Order: sequence, then C-alpha cells, then structure tokens
Amino acid sequence: MHILLVNDDGIHSLGLRALAEALKGAGHQVTVVAPDRERSAVGHGITTRDPLFVQEQSWEGVPAYSCSGTPADCTQVGLKALVKGPVDLVVSGPNKGLNVAGDLLYSGTVAAALEGAKMGKKAIALSAPPEADQQTVVQVFLRLLEQLDLERDIRQALNVNVPDLPFEKIQGVKWTPQGHAMWLGEYEERISPMGKRYFWSTHDDSYDTEPGENDRALVLAGYVTLTPVAYEMTDPEGFSGKEFTL
Repeated sequence: MHILLVNDDGIHSLGLRALAEALKGAGHQVTVVAPDRERSAVGHGITTRDPLFVQEQSWEGVPAYSCSGTPADCTQVGLKALVKGPVDLVVSGPNKGLNVAGDLLYSGTVAAALEGAKMGKKAIALSAPPEADQQTVVQVFLRLLEQLDLERDIRQALNVNVPDLPFEKIQGVKWTPQGHAMWLGEYEERISPMGKRYFWSTHDDSYDTEPGENDRALVLAGYVTLTPVAYEMTDPEGFSGKEFTL
C-alpha cells in the first residue's frame, strides 16, 4: 500500500528514517513529509497566514520532504500537493515519547494522524518512550500492520503506544480507552538578563492518573496499547435538553 509518513519530531528523526526504510523493505510505497525542526506538543495547529517552505530531501529510494509548518500541515501538504498517486494510510511517528491520556490534546503526532482522518484517510499515530529501542518499536509496528484490517479495525485513527521493553518481554497487545491523567507541575517565575519577567514550566513528566485499565496504565505495565481516536469534538452526553428563549 502507499503510506504517507509524517511526524512531529522533525525530518532528522532517526526513528522516522528507520520506519520509512522498514516499510519500504516490507513492500510498501512510502512518501515522507515531516517538519523541518522538532514540533512536539504543538497540537492541531495549521498554517494559514504564512507560506509553507518545502525542501526535498536526499533519501535513497524514498521520496522525502521537509516542511516549515506543523505536523498537521505536513499531512495536508503531503496529501494535497506532494504525494504522487492515491494514499492508503497516513502513519504519524514514531514519536520519541508516549502519547497517552491527557497528552493527546497537545500531541502533534496524534494531530497529524487525525488530520489524515479528517481528509478521509485511515491513520495511525505511533509513540514510545524516549529511551525505547527504535528498532523494537519499528518491529512491533510492522507486526501490527501485517494483522490490521484497515477498514474493519480503524474507523478514523488509531493511537498506538509501545512500551520500553525488549521485543520478547512485551506482555501483549490490548485495546484500551484513553486515560484521564494530566501533567503536573507549576510555572516558575524568573527574570531574564534583560530584566524581563518570564515563566518557565516545571513539568517533569509526572502525572495525576486514574486507576484501572487505560492507555497509560497498560503501556507502563508492558503492553502495546491500541486506542481508537476521532476528530469529532461533540460530547454526546452533553445535551441537557434544557430549553432556552431569547
């Protein structure tokens, strides 16, 4: 199949290169469009008032482009302007850092996948802890891709997280809901050398989390987690039925 490969860690990510080469080696056609620099935690922003600068990269056997925009921009410009021929799947990642629980709201990796879903493509976001072995992450993804039925198993996008374990020690694969954990930490007030007041986030990867089976708990327990995600934001339980008058 033809896969558009994007990310938020940037075009120079070693994991991006490893996944592109592995997908090509598995017989897939791959086109890479990635930010020209790291764009982690930029969420689902897109560029509308500035030009997008695109530069072709010299990757042997894989068409690859860097883009000055956001991860979601990379999906847009890839599907609309750069990819030759139809695309069967958008893959975003592998991200150097888990994307679980509250992370999904900020994640450029997940946003790039959801942008593909918005444009009518099946999409997968792939993440793992920063210290995870990239070849193991790629191996896990290829095994999953072999077994996935894109039409049956993915309604819009699938968020995949891989634990930091050797392949043989991974406990298995589980479908799981997104957790409700959120980042902890404060903002430390400082003064710049120029006398200007600023704030520095003291976020240290600590979480306030809920008990039970969810994406964060299960990936920390050694499982590969699969979480279906969607771009619709309507809360179906939020319609109170109350009548209003003007």
